[in-house]
Amino acid sequence: MKQVIAADELTANAHFVRWFLMTSFPEGVDSAEGSTLYALIEEKCTLDTEFIDHLTGYYEGVFEENDGYVDAPKMVVISLATGDELSVAFHPGDTIYSMNGSEIGCTGPHYEIRKLSLTEFLAYTAHMQDREKLFLLPMVKISVDEQEDMTQIIQSILCSFHLQEYSVEKMCACILENCLE
Repeated sequence: MKQVIAADELTANAHFVRWFLMTSFPEGVDSAEGSTLYALIEEKCTLDTEFIDHLTGYYEGVFEENDGYVDAPKMVVISLATGDELSVAFHPGDTIYSMNGSEIGCTGPHYEIRKLSLTEFLAYTAHMQDREKLFLLPMVKISVDEQEDMTQIIQSILCSFHLQEYSVEKMCACILENCLE
């Protein structure tokens, strides 16, 4: 049985937001700094691993027994402006994104992201708060021509969280790089 957690409950937790950013954009690098989003966040904070372990269902041996998956993952379910439903399930070794019950991507061993165009992202998130948009952000793919628009979107999302100790510009550069096709 999957346990649904309210999106606002998770986005109100700074440890969740940092962890989600660190694990959801692994291919993003701030080329000016030569730094990943993971490294940028890691150098400024210590995550509450107890919270993350509880969220993902981590236990000693989960990778050996179940390849990092749990039977009843905690998840966020969000109604999109188009009438579709996004769910994001959190496992110790994967975050799985589904639309209307069909998997659209994941960050684990079968890594597959950048499935939605910027136009689709904008349609899906038309009525969302910036904080909720975070959950769909890893699935966005953009072209070089869309970088300016995407930069504004990413900065708006990041500024909705209390991440004062981090450079929004550096974080944005990593996420933007991660979203490029």
